[in-house]
Amino acid sequence: MSRHFLSALLALALSSTAFAQKIQPPTGFLGVPFGSAPADVLRVLGARAGATIPEEIPTTFDKLELTGGNFAGQEALKWTLEFADRRFAAATVVLKTAGNGMAVYRELQKNLVAKYGPASGEKRAERDDSRKTAGTTTRREETFGKIAYWKFLPSLAEKSTRLIICEAAGPDGKEVNDESKVQVTLHYIDETLLPAAAKRLTHPGTKTGPAVKREDL
Repeated sequence: MSRHFLSALLALALSSTAFAQKIQPPTGFLGVPFGSAPADVLRVLGARAGATIPEEIPTTFDKLELTGGNFAGQEALKWTLEFADRRFAAATVVLKTAGNGMAVYRELQKNLVAKYGPASGEKRAERDDSRKTAGTTTRREETFGKIAYWKFLPSLAEKSTRLIICEAAGPDGKEVNDESKVQVTLHYIDETLLPAAAKRLTHPGTKTGPAVKREDL
């Protein structure tokens, strides 16, 4: 084996290692680490995202819903925060997309790839079989619905399993045949704290849209 070939292999290995070291799994959402207390999460979402915080918070809860505000340059329709033993475990934000859902989805996906590397996978949203008509044999109509996801397994530096799901689908998480009905939903999940949330990857449940801000992801 030639010295030049060995040098090329070494350079490739070093560059791959350097790239892997740059890709860090998400440690939280909007700068709030997973495991944080509810008050810390609400304070940041109110201050940074402009979400409307409920005036009264129940003393016992595992889920909170907020409205309003912005995320990644888009208006937010709804936020859902989930906790395990009062530790921040997952966040879901549904975006308003002004009928441009697929464009917003593609822009989010592009920026997530820039930050976290290629997606672990992408698939079509679940098909809505209720739209089938008896005796129909014509080709399938155009539908809209995509789901991309990033799975981060535990490592020496990070002991938790993390999951990001970027979903473009109808309000019920299924494909739609009208793009104006597409919602874009983003999930950030600490599977170690909230294992059941991972099932959303199997059963989850947007003219060019405004630019997505990568720093918000």
